[in-house]
Amino acid sequence: MKTKLALTILGAYNALMGVLMLVMPGAMGETLVGAEKAAASPEMLEMGTMFHYGLGPSLLMIGLMLILSRSCALETAKQLLLGYLIATVVLLGVFFGVFNNQDTIQFSPEMAAPDVLAFGLALFAYLKGK
Repeated sequence: MKTKLALTILGAYNALMGVLMLVMPGAMGETLVGAEKAAASPEMLEMGTMFHYGLGPSLLMIGLMLILSRSCALETAKQLLLGYLIATVVLLGVFFGVFNNQDTIQFSPEMAAPDVLAFGLALFAYLKGK
């Protein structure tokens, strides 16, 4: 697989998620804490909203860096993919180790499906990159 394609897909996904978190943080915050808890406790909804405001620029930055590095050398692209893989393992660890065990967050494994797919793509591109 061409690393340029993988960097484009991963970059677009992360940039899109970053923009969505900045454009609709309230809706994403409500999904994070659950509609019932958000209605019962405005502070919970505010916490979920602020979480997305904080995470949005980071994902946008990651996405843009991946998109803008598409024309780099193969070894550099593989190092970027390796960094993405390591960070995604940490992210999935947080999802399944921390979020999954919290009563305040409405996490389900389906919410991590796009990140698992992105991990698979990054791993494939890292191992088979040309």
